[in-house]
Amino acid sequence: MAPHSCVVSGSTTPHGLSLAISYWLALVVLIVLLVLLAFVARGARKAQAAQGQGAEDESGKASPFWYVVLGTDNRVSTSKLQFALWTLALAYALLVIAFHDAVYPPGSLDPRYLLLIGFPAGAAVSAKAITTGQINNGNSSKTTISAKGKSIGTAISEIVSNDQGDLDLGDTQYFVFNLVALTAFFIAFFHNPTSLPVLPDTLVGLTSASAAAYVAKKATVGAAPAPPLTLSAVSPLKGPPGSAVSIFGSGIVNTAAPDGSAPEVTMGGLTAPTRAGFTATRVAVTVPADLPPGTVDVQVATSDGRACLMSAAFEVTAPANVPVAHG
Repeated sequence: MAPHSCVVSGSTTPHGLSLAISYWLALVVLIVLLVLLAFVARGARKAQAAQGQGAEDESGKASPFWYVVLGTDNRVSTSKLQFALWTLALAYALLVIAFHDAVYPPGSLDPRYLLLIGFPAGAAVSAKAITTGQINNGNSSKTTISAKGKSIGTAISEIVSNDQGDLDLGDTQYFVFNLVALTAFFIAFFHNPTSLPVLPDTLVGLTSASAAAYVAKKATVGAAPAPPLTLSAVSPLKGPPGSAVSIFGSGIVNTAAPDGSAPEVTMGGLTAPTRAGFTATRVAVTVPADLPPGTVDVQVATSDGRACLMSAAFEVTAPANVPVAHG
């Protein structure tokens, strides 16, 4: 009698519900969790508005689901949306696997998903921090709108446009690359719903790069332009080499630099060392030791490229210990 093999069902991998039931049950669980999250988000927004910490809520009749992805200005946040979409996609896939297989197969979580979740999460946190800082510093032109009556069409328009309603290629790229990655994710997952699919490195890299570009764009948009550099006076008007001189004006310091970089001052073409205590309206320097007696120009230049020149602004006198030659 020919030998035959025998496979005992469930002897190696336990199985739970059928695949069709797992699909629907995971969807129901996800919808219930999303509803709870939406009402919690709306409640938190109303509490902030009541305490004066946020925009007045004019959208009591708006769907609570919008509050999961709305920014403080009641526009759909591009970064929050990407984070929410990937969270829901992974949660759905993991629920299907749990209901169908009863256990997670070894190696079912590909390390690439740490990037797909981490970059949108980091982008959302960074974008909020940047926007909050710009608002607190008065450098943001954001205006709050009403979320009442928001539709899918207006939401998509807000996702791919800036605060002025113009098409923003950076936001559009971020949104489109993530939609492509999500489409590839679901196609691969439904083809083999026993583990999370392995997405191509190129696709994951594109979503990560677009998230980084999105944050970088946020950091530059809305920043106040540097004030013009002007010089108004030099005091005293004359003195020997090595003496202290104060230069007055406006916009003297590069406030955009992390350390508030001191300006570079030259007198007669020679560098005048900066003394401590410079501000945006005054900088104290030491007259260069090698300057010969005579009238010289004074120039101030900031680290961000602004410069201003005062012609014949200072008279260099002979040092006190040098005898004056007589004819």
